[in-house]
Amino acid sequence: LIRLLSNNLKYKFINCDLDFNMKNYSRKWILQRITALILIPLTFWFVFSCVSFSSMEYEQIVYFFSSFFNSTLFLIMIISMFVHMKLGCETIAEDYISSINIKTFTKLFITIVSYVFILISVLSILRIALFL
Repeated sequence: LIRLLSNNLKYKFINCDLDFNMKNYSRKWILQRITALILIPLTFWFVFSCVSFSSMEYEQIVYFFSSFFNSTLFLIMIISMFVHMKLGCETIAEDYISSINIKTFTKLFITIVSYVFILISVLSILRIALFL
């Protein structure tokens, strides 16, 4: 009886854990699709802007990013890009790394690098936009 009860609790725990992970995967999948949809028009905007940068002087490019509209679009693009990158790299690590320790370290490293790059990008754009 104790063994049967123990196995039943173990099954419920494993099933609950699997259910939680599947919900987490679906959230990640949806968030990755949302960031991809955000990135599509912003990438076209940024590529068009970069083409126009070739004929601009440094001061004109700084003035471009000091505009509230352009700096906001750029920040949304950068944040979406790094979140999208983080989700994709974590998915690759979860799917292809079998060692739990290496997987945990890799996911932590991906998270730290992503947030550091987001912070650097936000601070750089804010410095240009606010302290022209």
